[in-house]
Amino acid sequence: MKHLYKKSIAFITVLLLSTAVFSQDFSEGVLILNEGLFGSDTASVSHLNESGMLTNDVYSTQNSSMALGNTAQSMGFNGNFAYIVLNGTNAVRVVNRTTFQVVTTITNQMSNPRNIAFANGNGYVTNWGDGVVTTDDYIAVIDLATNTVTGTIPVVEGPEEIVEKNGNLFIAHQGGFGQGNTISVIDTTDNSIQSITVGDVPSALKVDDNNLYVLCSGNPSFTGNETAGSLFIIDLNNYTNIIEFTFPGLEHPAFLGLDTTDLFYTLNSDIYKMDLTASSLPTVPFIDTAAQSVSTPYSFNKIGNQLYLGDALDFVSNGTVFVYEDNGSFSTQYTVGLLPNAFYDAGENTLGINDVSQNSITLYPNPASNNFKLNTREYVNVSIIDVSGRLVRQTKFVGQNISLEGLNTGMYIVQLEINGKTTTQKLMVK
Repeated sequence: MKHLYKKSIAFITVLLLSTAVFSQDFSEGVLILNEGLFGSDTASVSHLNESGMLTNDVYSTQNSSMALGNTAQSMGFNGNFAYIVLNGTNAVRVVNRTTFQVVTTITNQMSNPRNIAFANGNGYVTNWGDGVVTTDDYIAVIDLATNTVTGTIPVVEGPEEIVEKNGNLFIAHQGGFGQGNTISVIDTTDNSIQSITVGDVPSALKVDDNNLYVLCSGNPSFTGNETAGSLFIIDLNNYTNIIEFTFPGLEHPAFLGLDTTDLFYTLNSDIYKMDLTASSLPTVPFIDTAAQSVSTPYSFNKIGNQLYLGDALDFVSNGTVFVYEDNGSFSTQYTVGLLPNAFYDAGENTLGINDVSQNSITLYPNPASNNFKLNTREYVNVSIIDVSGRLVRQTKFVGQNISLEGLNTGMYIVQLEINGKTTTQKLMVK
């Protein structure tokens, strides 16, 4: 039996290694999340590499034709992992961000999950709960070491986009099936909440070192109480220091992009550019998309030196992605999956930690047999996770050898938490 077990482990290891050799590396370039048709397992991920080569159905290709799930709402990145939030499946799919091979699936306490952010070793997922109930919305807290939900934080109706800065979470309450007008701020050290009032239907968030940018679409006409869109710039050092821009007439902006000098947003089918120091909204489009016949803008982002605009077309056909250079010129277009709803920089936050000294932390020896150590004198929380996503060991490193006694031969993920920052590394146990 022991001999057979060793053969099985050897086979799995060879399989993993061979897959890694022949599979594509998705850790750079741009990832496109395709929502798919609600009620069907047609969600997918597309990848544009740095040479402009498109690969569709990344998840299914890397996981033996396994379906990603029902309605991919969003995706987030932390350390070596990507977390795909599946609204219709009521799950978060965890994958290796380099190979896109599945690690585990989180389903506990997920009810209409929407978006995810990360802080202090936890993932935070916005959940609507029952869409017609206004009092059951919450943030699910995921322990990233174990990929389990450890608790929930009740919030007001319709939590949608969520971003993190300096340990604080900023949540846009778009309103679920209704219309909201607030931003919740959660301090992750004690889960205390404060509220900031913004415009109607806050639909997009961006954050930099100084400000939170909130694009509000305004109440749509079908509500009978139509209101204009607005843009709020909120000082991160003083939440009462707010600059507000109101769109003229009853215009309804939709999506938001940000770089170091400018904001970008979509209005109707066009793209507008606004200097971060501007005192008024731009009056003419930066990019008029009429030449590309953009029909149904469904997503947008600024990544590197390019602007990406997703078109849902007729909502039942494969979508189109239009790429523009940052000087406003049209570059190219691609056919992707159904309903392309988000673009992500695949290389962003690769290590999941910001401190340069922590980026150089390694474990050794690797492969290891009896134990391993870390090349640091700092206090480190260490979690060892097997390929199925199960936590198999948890300890604190203070300079000693970390024992591998009792662990089977194979590949493991070692998660290292230092001063609230987290990174992950692979370890081969022999």
